[in-house]
Amino acid sequence: MKDGQIKICYIGGGSRNWAWVFMQDLVFEREIRGTVELYDLCYEDAKSNEIIGNKLMENYNPGLVNFHANNSLEDSLKGSDFVIISILPGDFEEMAIDVHAPEKYGIYQSVGDTAGVGGIIRAMRTIPQFREIAKAIKKYAPEAWVINYTNPMTVCTRTLYKEFPGIKAFGCCHEVFNTQNFLARVLEEAGLALPDSIKRRDIFTNVFGINHFTWIDKASWKDIDIFPLYREFIKKYGKTGFNTVKEIEKDPEKRERQRQKIADLVL
Repeated sequence: MKDGQIKICYIGGGSRNWAWVFMQDLVFEREIRGTVELYDLCYEDAKSNEIIGNKLMENYNPGLVNFHANNSLEDSLKGSDFVIISILPGDFEEMAIDVHAPEKYGIYQSVGDTAGVGGIIRAMRTIPQFREIAKAIKKYAPEAWVINYTNPMTVCTRTLYKEFPGIKAFGCCHEVFNTQNFLARVLEEAGLALPDSIKRRDIFTNVFGINHFTWIDKASWKDIDIFPLYREFIKKYGKTGFNTVKEIEKDPEKRERQRQKIADLVL
C-alpha cells in the first residue's frame, strides 16, 4: 500500500463474470482507493473491462478506483497488495467435454469443474497454469493476499501453496449465496413472503463440505425451518422445474429499457 492507495492485480481481467461483479462491488465501496490492473491473455477483453469499470466509477464513485488494462503480468503484479485470479482454463468446448466425456461410461455430472471425473479432467488443464501463476506471484508480489475464484477451487488453491508455500491465498465461491437466494424463492412460493422481499443474508444456513461439494443440513428464516417447505417444493417442481426468471427478464419492454440503460452507461 502506498499513500493510502492499494494496487490490485486481476489475473483474468478480461472476465465477463467475476470481473463485472467485482466492478459493481467497488462502485459501492467508499474506503478503497487505488488501481486495478486488468491482466488477461486476451488484451482486448481486458481493455473492454477497463472502459466498463472506469465508466462505472466515473458515474457512481468518481476518483477512488482506476481500472487499467495491462498486457504484462510482471508489471501487473509488481507492488500489488492483492491478487485476484479468475481464469478459464481452456474454452467452452473443452468444458463440455468435462461433463459429456464421463457420460460415455455412465458417470453423469451437472457440472464438471470441481469434483468427480470432470473435475479431474479440468484440473489437468488448470494445474500447469496455476503453477506458473504461483511462480510469478512469488517473484513479483510475494506479500500480496491472493483470492482465487477459479475452479477446481480446492485443487487450484492447493497448487498455489504447493508451488509457493509462503503464499497468502484463499479460495472463494458464490455457491452458498445462490442457494440462499433459491431458498428465498422457496419461502415466497410457500406464500410466506412477497416476491423479492427476502434478502439472502436473512436466511441462516449451516454449511459444510468443500467447494462444489457442499452440504447444508439446516436452513431457517425467522425461526422457520425451511427444509419441510423445500420438500414440498421438490414434490411440486421436481419433474417440471421451477422458473426463477426475474420479472424484468420476462418483460421485453423492461428488459430493453435495462439494456439501453447499461448501453448508455458504457458508451
